[in-house]
Amino acid sequence: MTRISRAWTAAALAAALGVGASGAALAQASRAVTLIPDDKDKVVGSIAIDYNSRSERSQSAIDDYTIQDLAVADLMIMKGDIQRVPDQKLTYSVRFDVVNPQNPAQVAHDAAILRGDMAIDAGGRYDPENGRLRLDVIKGNQATSRFTGGIQGREVVRWWQIGKRLNKAGAEAVKAYSRFVDGKVVTIQVKNPDPLRFESLGLAAGPFSFLVDAKVSGVFDYDYELGNWLTDQAGLQFTYSVGDTIVSDHVSGSIRYVEEAGQFTDAKGKTHAYTSYYDYNLRFNEPPVNKDAALFGGDTAQADTDAFFSAADQTKAGLYGRVYYADSETDCKKATNDKGESKCVGPTHSDVFYDLHGVKLSYEQLANWMKLEQLVIGPFTDE
Repeated sequence: MTRISRAWTAAALAAALGVGASGAALAQASRAVTLIPDDKDKVVGSIAIDYNSRSERSQSAIDDYTIQDLAVADLMIMKGDIQRVPDQKLTYSVRFDVVNPQNPAQVAHDAAILRGDMAIDAGGRYDPENGRLRLDVIKGNQATSRFTGGIQGREVVRWWQIGKRLNKAGAEAVKAYSRFVDGKVVTIQVKNPDPLRFESLGLAAGPFSFLVDAKVSGVFDYDYELGNWLTDQAGLQFTYSVGDTIVSDHVSGSIRYVEEAGQFTDAKGKTHAYTSYYDYNLRFNEPPVNKDAALFGGDTAQADTDAFFSAADQTKAGLYGRVYYADSETDCKKATNDKGESKCVGPTHSDVFYDLHGVKLSYEQLANWMKLEQLVIGPFTDE
């Protein structure tokens, strides 16, 4: 890829990053709902995480997430830093390179930047508005779009607090999750899931003008026993307007944690070792399971669990693939578990490698999901 040419710095870049004439606006709107070509519908790149708050040797309580060329389809490339003070705030400085829709060989470097703070209050609620978290387009037709609403974080973010939470609850809560697998309803049960709740969260528009702002609502549940993320029957709702049409995308499914070491080869042919991975199986606009049918969907048998999380069928619109983690616990702080054993509070460093691919997703759909992931990068990487 080459740096932006003089020809694109003017009219073409302005049209791509900001709406001009009504004809251009219509063309841009249609691109939002255009399906990404199969060979481009990918998310690849890496993030290096230093959990300084977990290290005995570090003098800093700030965790640092360094995003390294995280490419989202033939759309944009993210790079930069997110700094996190656990239980207090996240500070963003993430730059966006954008790809010329008319000539993918051309890239406008540092065309936009995600910046500002997202505070976390004493109740665990994430607030992007107080810290003026926003996406600024700084090339072409300059514009600013802010993140709004909030995220109610998980009740427990540290493994050694789980026992206290269960004791406080007094009684075991069980929640059922159902989905279609090979035309059949499969149901599993999870004990005491911890919800990550999206409360009319507003995702900023940009960096392209056709990527509009969106509202997110719903719950993403965390399963402490197995380390998985799941949606309930309601799923997550992404609502946005394309031209005069209001679109509502329903996202359902799971992100399954697999503690298994191995190696994988990235898109550039480089081999990486990993200690675990998350297996993505997120469906977009799949018909929900009828509530009555879910009553007869199965139990917690291993066969049902394996079927529920299976990503073998990747013909439906969705986001699939793996995000690999290479963790190390060098000089970690320690805490005592319920057996009286001293254990690391978590990794002190993680190298994270994205190897995701979409199926039948539009540019707006994939961009919305990746913006959301930047906001929940803390909960997604907590032990």
